[in-house]
Amino acid sequence: MYAVIKTGGKQYRVIAGAKLRVEQLSAEVGTELIIDQVLMVADGEKVRIGTPLVQGASVKATVLAHGRGDKVKIYKHRRRKHYKKQGGHRQWYSEIFIGGIEDGAGGSASAKAPEQIVKDDLTKIEGVGPKIADVFAKNGVTTFAALAALDADGITAMLKASGGRFGMAKPASWPQQAALAAAGKWDEFQKLTDDLVGGVQK
Repeated sequence: MYAVIKTGGKQYRVIAGAKLRVEQLSAEVGTELIIDQVLMVADGEKVRIGTPLVQGASVKATVLAHGRGDKVKIYKHRRRKHYKKQGGHRQWYSEIFIGGIEDGAGGSASAKAPEQIVKDDLTKIEGVGPKIADVFAKNGVTTFAALAALDADGITAMLKASGGRFGMAKPASWPQQAALAAAGKWDEFQKLTDDLVGGVQK
């Protein structure tokens, strides 16, 4: 069984047990949501198409994490005007787990949700890339809260001890960023990171 749902102005095809990223939701990590904007439900040859929604159909989802996607570089240039400007944008998203589908006609499909959510996407911290996130994971730092509990000197020592070329990283702002992310203060987080390049003040 699968369903087509609408959230954040976009449509997604989902099945029970799937994980997907959608436009940011105003819900805390671990919150269970009922998505009732179901446009279609299909179970084998049995298909129900909404007009525009399927009456009685719903999808149960659990919020796994919030984060921001890869940075998209924006470059503006005006010929013969001595004007050029470079910036970037990282779109907010929410990662959700599809726990079940109800087709509104007695049919359903379900999947067991993750037992415990203990990992955040630390690459959302400005200045932290996948390799540094791997170093954190090997040292047991897998959540925003755990990163926020460290100080810049401790982070630098951890990175140097990894043997990689991470000693040049500038982690002074990482604990502050992580503290805001852990508290769900995403507006303050975005305001802070908009003024950072590689984790350092512009």
